Amino acid sequence: MNKINAVIMAGAPAGELNPEDQSISRAMIPLGPKTMVQWVVDALRGSDKVGRIVAVGTVFADGIDEVIEPGDSLVGNLKLGLKALGSAEWVLVVSCDIPMLTPEAVEDFILRAVASDADMAYPIIPKAYCNKHPELRRTYLKTGDGTFTGGNMMLVRPEFFERNWNEIEDAYAARKQIIKLARNIGLGVLARVIVGQALPFVLRVSALERSVSKMLGGKVSAVVTAYPEIGEDVDKPSDLAAVRNLLTSDR
Repeated sequence: MNKINAVIMAGAPAGELNPEDQSISRAMIPLGPKTMVQWVVDALRGSDKVGRIVAVGTVFADGIDEVIEPGDSLVGNLKLGLKALGSAEWVLVVSCDIPMLTPEAVEDFILRAVASDADMAYPIIPKAYCNKHPELRRTYLKTGDGTFTGGNMMLVRPEFFERNWNEIEDAYAARKQIIKLARNIGLGVLARVIVGQALPFVLRVSALERSVSKMLGGKVSAVVTAYPEIGEDVDKPSDLAAVRNLLTSDR
């Protein structure tokens, strides 16, 4: 398998995670001996499956091949990153705020995602594997296939995104608008998501895959991984404090 290029999404400001200067990139917050983004870059560089690395954000780190000045939206920044990497069968899209990431987790996800032959593969982690760091609280979805949390990377075919930017932008815009989301993914599936929290057997991962695939205009697969580090993002001060402690004691 050829090496897969990666784009790190690092355009978000630090906000409440860095009260001293909320305008700096979240990716540049120090965590022990490294910045948050440096931990992520080192995990990617530790995998022999990863080729070029582009970061979209006001950042710097050893191991990044190119830094792209960010725009004003996540989807717009993804466009910039994919364009910088040029034509490729696959691109690995990674959030900047998963500093617990390891090379083993990267390789496992890439291999499973490529095997799915999807246009977009997204990691889901069984709750049973997320008890190593209980101080990092996650949001879970109950299904007939198990209880899962989502990860913070995806493997995508750039040509799929190029064909479906409008649908992707609509889906991102609707992520917190329940009525619009219901219209996009189908009211029946949304109802099963809600009811499924009390009666998990009514909701299957395959049903969600089909609905999201239909909404986005391509094959979307949920890839089960046993590496919780992919989902251990830092998005609030309690996460930051916990990760700082873990990175100091574990590594």
